[in-house]
Amino acid sequence: MKVLYSIRQAINSGAIAELEQAGMPASYLAMERTQLEAEFQGLTGAVMNTVRSGSFEYLKTFLSSSCKTRLEQGIRLSDIMAVFDLYETSLKDAMTLYLGEDLVVLNTMRREIDTLLDRARVFVSECFFLLYEETVFKQFEQLRVINEISSHMVSSLNLDRVLGFIVNNALRLFKARCGCVSLANTGGDFVTEISHGWRDPNSPKLIARCSYPISDIIIASAHDGNISCLQDVIGMEGLKKLVVLKLRNKNRVIGLLSVGIHDERRFISSEIRVLTTFANSAAMAVHNAQLYADTDQKLQERVRETTILLEQNRTLLHSMREGVIAVDSAGYITLVNHKALSSINTAADPVGRHISEVIPNSRLPSVVKSGQAEYDQEQMLGGKAVITNRVPVIANGKVTGAIATFRDKEDVKQLAEELIGVKSLLESMRAQSHEFINKLHAISGLIQMGQYDKVVELITQIYQAKQELISHIVERVHDKATAGLLLGKVSQAQEKGVVLKIAQRCKLAKLPPHFSSTSMVTVLGNLITNAIEAVGGLEADRRHTEVRIGMGKKHLIIQVDDRGCGIPRDHLRQIFKRGFSTKQGGRGIGLALVREEVEASGGKISVRSVAGQGSRFTVRIPLSSNI
Repeated sequence: MKVLYSIRQAINSGAIAELEQAGMPASYLAMERTQLEAEFQGLTGAVMNTVRSGSFEYLKTFLSSSCKTRLEQGIRLSDIMAVFDLYETSLKDAMTLYLGEDLVVLNTMRREIDTLLDRARVFVSECFFLLYEETVFKQFEQLRVINEISSHMVSSLNLDRVLGFIVNNALRLFKARCGCVSLANTGGDFVTEISHGWRDPNSPKLIARCSYPISDIIIASAHDGNISCLQDVIGMEGLKKLVVLKLRNKNRVIGLLSVGIHDERRFISSEIRVLTTFANSAAMAVHNAQLYADTDQKLQERVRETTILLEQNRTLLHSMREGVIAVDSAGYITLVNHKALSSINTAADPVGRHISEVIPNSRLPSVVKSGQAEYDQEQMLGGKAVITNRVPVIANGKVTGAIATFRDKEDVKQLAEELIGVKSLLESMRAQSHEFINKLHAISGLIQMGQYDKVVELITQIYQAKQELISHIVERVHDKATAGLLLGKVSQAQEKGVVLKIAQRCKLAKLPPHFSSTSMVTVLGNLITNAIEAVGGLEADRRHTEVRIGMGKKHLIIQVDDRGCGIPRDHLRQIFKRGFSTKQGGRGIGLALVREEVEASGGKISVRSVAGQGSRFTVRIPLSSNI
């Protein structure tokens, strides 16, 4: 202990010198020198107290506090360990200089220090990851609570109830002592609507007066002097921090949420995001409640709205592509839409007639009698096969009639075929899920092996690689369904050992109005799927596909290339025919759907294929339906 006391200054200055000489880690070099000196002085003091008392608690207490501070600053565990090594070097060098002639004492002390610092390293690793786990769990719990709060807030249309719920849960979520919500009036001033826990009733009004010119979120503390009026509130209320959040609906500020905190607390970036998320949810709830606040006006318009609604329902009923027929409890027809009239081939209005006279095989009387619905039943109607749903109408627990809806079986079949595009999206999502699970397994294995630095490195690599791809696609492709499809297809291709390249100059500002996102997913999804399958069984250097999307002056151009075996010349004219397929077990639907979607949009599709080299499919969709 006496030796360490004598060389403590040499240890601290030597540690800083070692750090500056090593030139790393950068996170510590970026600190103020006074902060570094305090860090090493504290560590040396903890080591001295531990050696003197024989209790590890002194060093444990210091390291726990230091790990928490460094985690809040975003410093990695590897940086902490690197500085620990530099400190150990400085400590041993100082001991050697002081005890150079007394080798016995020197060696004894070195062994003691080695044992102590090794134990400290283990404790730092465990403490760091426990703190990291607590931080992640805390963030998860905050987001869970916010989700629960958001669901409740947006479901209520009573403004006072919503405001009270916001304040109460803000206090609970952020462990605050006092809070208030102020709303903007027509003149642009903030008026306090609800407050809780303030010593001075004028504090919310003072916050409202001085908060308008500030940013969307401000965290004022007792030591800051940026906004004097907020400092006055902090002083009057005996607070340590005051958090003020602007509630925005789009670009308009509709209110302020303020909470006062009585303990010193650092708000790291993840907690700032939680504050922002809560503010957004609160703003949405307030906006929704304000929209429905004027109940008197809505009651006055009830008759007019009911009339409009009835007319809309009638129009909706007759515009449906499904036929609809309703009967009362006695089996007499009460309603029939235009589609049903055209299907049963009758000139006279069937309303008022018994269903057995119009459609003998309707089975609606049986549904009325049994009270049981019948779904997806095939029957003949007007000489055509239709798919029918029959549902009883139940009012106050009693069957009062039944409704049948039906659609031409061929229409249902076509719709099912078009859902192949959706299936492609689902397969892409499954591939992403599979890829993510594999990475989680790798992370789990590294954690079990104690390779924590490798865990951080792997997570960083995964994040950077995925973020680059997502950023590129989202920046270049503005249609969300198309962007999602491309991201999913990249994962699906990776799962099959295929490289799917998204061209750097890809550009999709928006889809033509006559070419929907669903059409885009069907066309692009099927072309990419075919390209992946075309190269799936080839050698590694040929398992490459590429997608290009471009916006010309008159056309949207979609191009998909592969390095497959090519398409035989005698098949080129048949590949777009429904039912033609060269795949074992294939149904020949994908490319047929592509052609139908392209032609329905006034576009054209072409294919260029070279045997042994690959194929290129090019789709041109006019940007205007007039082209």
